[in-house]
Amino acid sequence: MFRNKKLTALLAALMCGAVLAWELPLIRRSGQEIMVKISRESKTAREITESLKEQKILKHPRLFRFFIKLLGWDKKIRVGTYLFRENEAWPMLLRKLINGESFTVKVTFPEGWRIEQMAERLESSMITSAADFTAGAKAGKMEGFLFPSTYFFEPDTPAPKVIEVMNEQFEKMWKERFEYLKPPKKFGKKEVVTLASIIERETTVLKEKPLIAGVFLNRLRLGWRLEADPTVQYALAKWKERLTYKDTKIKSPYNTYQNAGLPPGPIANPGADSIAAVFYPTKTELMYFVARGDGSHEFFKTLAEHNRYRALQKKNRKAKIKK
Repeated sequence: MFRNKKLTALLAALMCGAVLAWELPLIRRSGQEIMVKISRESKTAREITESLKEQKILKHPRLFRFFIKLLGWDKKIRVGTYLFRENEAWPMLLRKLINGESFTVKVTFPEGWRIEQMAERLESSMITSAADFTAGAKAGKMEGFLFPSTYFFEPDTPAPKVIEVMNEQFEKMWKERFEYLKPPKKFGKKEVVTLASIIERETTVLKEKPLIAGVFLNRLRLGWRLEADPTVQYALAKWKERLTYKDTKIKSPYNTYQNAGLPPGPIANPGADSIAAVFYPTKTELMYFVARGDGSHEFFKTLAEHNRYRALQKKNRKAKIKK
C-alpha cells in the first residue's frame, strides 16, 4: 500500500512537471475571455472537463480529467462563475477553480434609489433580471429595506438571492446602529424607515437631514399634512424634477399633499444618515422649508415667511427668463 502511494505521488509529480512544461508557455498567448458557470449539479470531473472543452478553454480534456482525479483535486473545485481565456494554462485554471476565484460584478446603489432604479442597474450590469428583481422586491414589500451600498454579485445571480443579500445588509446595519434606540412618536421600524426615505429624497445635504426630520415631526405632531414633494413623485412612479399643482392632486395614499400622516410605506431606500436623522431630529420651531435650487433649503417658522420666499423665487426666475 505504501509503495502504491509512493508510485502515485511520483506519477503525479512527473505529470505535473510535464503539464507545467507544456502549459506555461501558453499563458502569454491566451485568447479571448470566456465566462463559465460551475454549479453544484455539474461538479463532477467529467462534467467540468466537458464544459471547459466545449468553451474551447481546455486542450487535452481526457488528460486534464485524469490528472485532477488522480490528485483528488476534482473534489476541491468550488462552484461559482469563472472568467477564463481560450486555452487557459492549467496551473492558472486550476488555481481559480480550487481557490474559488470566481468572477463578480461590482454594483453600487446610491442612497434614495427606489426598487425600479436598482432593478435597471442590476440588469444593465448583467447580474439579474430587472423584472424578476422588481417583482420579488415588491412582493416582499422590500422598498426601504434594501440597503444602498456597493455589492459584488456573480453574473446571472437569481433575483431572490440579490434581494436577500441587500436586505441582510440593511438588517445588519439596523441591528448595529438602531436596534436599541427609542424612536420618536412610538414609531416602529417601518415608520422610521418611511420618514427616513422621505428625508433622503428631500435633501443630500447631511447637516440638513436632522433639521428636516424636526420639521416633519413637528407637522406630524400637530396633525398637519407633510406636503412632501418626493411622496408625490413616488405616486407618479417617477422622480419628476418640478411638480405642477395638478401633480399634487393625484389620488394616491402616498400623496402627502392630500393625506395626513405618513404614507403607507417607504418611498425609497434610505441610507443610515437619513435613518439616524429620525432618531436624532433637531429640536426646532420651524415648520416649513423650500428648496433653494442648489440642493440645499431655506427654513421658516410661519407660512407667511414661506410664501414671501416662494414669491421672491418666482420673481427671480421671471427676471432670468427676460434676460
